[in-house]
Amino acid sequence: MSRYFWWQYCVDDHVGGVFIVNERFTIQGDSEISKLVNRSRLLGKDPSLVLYGGGNTSSKMEETDHLGRKRTILRIKGSGCDLRTITEQDFSGLYLEELLPLIDLDNMSDEDMVDYLGRCMVSAAERRPSIETLLHAFIEALHVDHVHSDAICTLTNYENAEKIIYEVLGKDVAFVPYCRPGFKLSKIVQQFSKNYAVVLEHHGLVTWGNTHEESYLKTIELEEKAKEYINNHKFKKEKNRLDTLKMDSRTTLLLRLRGQLSQKQKQILTIDENQLELANRKDVEKIATGGRSTLEHILRIGKDSLVVSDSADCKQAIQSYRESYTNFFHQFQHRLPKGFNMHENIDPKVGLIPGVGCFGAGISLATAKRNTEIARHTHEAMANVLDLFNTSKNLTEEEAFDIDYWPLELYKLSLSPTVPNMAGYIFAFFGINNEHEGLILEKLLKKGAHVIVASPYTERLGDMLDTYKNQVVLTGNNHFEEAIQKAILHFGGLDGVFMGEKATLSNEQVNKLNEVFETQAITGVIIKANERSLNMDGSHELNSTSVISASANQTALAGILSILGN
Repeated sequence: MSRYFWWQYCVDDHVGGVFIVNERFTIQGDSEISKLVNRSRLLGKDPSLVLYGGGNTSSKMEETDHLGRKRTILRIKGSGCDLRTITEQDFSGLYLEELLPLIDLDNMSDEDMVDYLGRCMVSAAERRPSIETLLHAFIEALHVDHVHSDAICTLTNYENAEKIIYEVLGKDVAFVPYCRPGFKLSKIVQQFSKNYAVVLEHHGLVTWGNTHEESYLKTIELEEKAKEYINNHKFKKEKNRLDTLKMDSRTTLLLRLRGQLSQKQKQILTIDENQLELANRKDVEKIATGGRSTLEHILRIGKDSLVVSDSADCKQAIQSYRESYTNFFHQFQHRLPKGFNMHENIDPKVGLIPGVGCFGAGISLATAKRNTEIARHTHEAMANVLDLFNTSKNLTEEEAFDIDYWPLELYKLSLSPTVPNMAGYIFAFFGINNEHEGLILEKLLKKGAHVIVASPYTERLGDMLDTYKNQVVLTGNNHFEEAIQKAILHFGGLDGVFMGEKATLSNEQVNKLNEVFETQAITGVIIKANERSLNMDGSHELNSTSVISASANQTALAGILSILGN
């Protein structure tokens, strides 16, 4: 090759391995599919290239079919698989000779394309192939990689993106104006198969080669060139001089925020303090609402982030967000096929808070953290756009709607596992002193709740706590204040307290709980459990010693006990 950017790259053993030989490296593997796995994992381990199931990779290889014939198979990442942890079984196989005739068609709907791809699969038992399968098939090279590079997407979110791409990456890198993934985009990219690579506006980078190393190294080369340009040309803007929000103020803000965001579905909140500098910028509103760095992020965290100035602003800020989104939906609703409605939950999944950082919301801590990580990449990209060019150009509102309500993605959502019926709930559990109370804790965790455990019994709960480690935080034995504080800071709030048979709460502690519940504007509960409350079939008949109501006409206790009994 004439243009390799010789990059000294090191990977962990579990990724597969890279050998440096005379400034070249070889991707390890004893077969084409194992090399494809290792190449994919190399890309997947870099979050500036792909995040949480984003991007896709493929290789064309010879396999023997059920009649013993040698046939060329396109092996491509299965829909929804994560490149970071992908395995051989996660790659779908399709007969290339059955895909290539589609090049001669003028158009094809998403639905027809998906149906056709299903008929070309080596095995119906394999994963559903990527929506971008034809893009990979139509490129002549044996190996194709597609990533959502932060740096390259930054350069495409500008009015003169094509000019900048040619300047930074070279004129033999093709630039394709925005087009939603599907048949049309695949046909467009195929026209540039003789080019060095393709940059997709507001989307990402496509590279290829006749060796695994060629395709991979092109990605690294072009990513590094884009990073270098950004670092050398961006002008850091003046930040607001804001102090980090004090702990009491932060606690109040989290509680009010969670209360507002939990009206449709209980939410877990987390804070990413690494985004404090972004949140403190004077142009924070532009960073939050100027558009996502790549269309993939719209699917994950929505088209806009919230900006919350202080705890008193929470309710109005979220209400304004909902009204704005509702107007957005109604403006473009006519573009949807019949039978599709507005998303059930239109609340913000992420938001920037000056003096704090970025919050993420989700039905689990893992989801909330995933959302903040995606937000960090898209917020940093938008900040870089503004620092480079002072202005940005992103998807139009119409284009953003077509991604947000993409029927193929809505169908994938319909296949998602059922949400556990206590997902998003947060409890503190005091005084687990026996196996029966431990089983109650386990049932809470199985049903998706997140729990602060304050008990001396935790040493005997080792296996259970390890299984649900992302849902549990341990604290000192019956340390009330510490447990409540951890519930708020780790998970965003509190819905109730479970007490072992011997545990007690003082009036002062009950008043403190009442204050926490009132700040969230929710109904909280205190539930007392004893050995007799666990039936032989594993169901529970729990008795409330106190129900603290902070909001009228709610019966949280009956609902929680009913859920636990199922």
